[in-house]
Amino acid sequence: MSSQKKKEKKATTTEDFLLDGLDNKQITDIVQDIMKIMHDNKSLSSGQLSHTSLVHNITQEDKFKFFIERYPMLFEMVTKEAGFDYSFFEYFLAKRETIIKKQKPSDEVHKQVGQEMFDLFYKK
Repeated sequence: MSSQKKKEKKATTTEDFLLDGLDNKQITDIVQDIMKIMHDNKSLSSGQLSHTSLVHNITQEDKFKFFIERYPMLFEMVTKEAGFDYSFFEYFLAKRETIIKKQKPSDEVHKQVGQEMFDLFYKK
């Protein structure tokens, strides 16, 4: 495959990725809705659902079905029993926005994020 065809394919893939999903505000709104459900359940003094039951109930709600299908790893992160690092989520959305606005190519952003994660978790 020629270099030009690879670039065209990568551009199309990035564009498709953005066009067939949700925008950052929609993602943020859904994540916050899920976090609220998780928090409200933990706040109940009695009648609290088990974590597994709570996550199952969330998966049954129509308003979350597309999000769960399109962003399964994010859904798993948000619904982890140990909690969710919202500041890390905001960081990723900011990086995603640089791709959407074509400020940086996706491969450059992915490399940067990968290096930062490596430095954060493995380079101590």
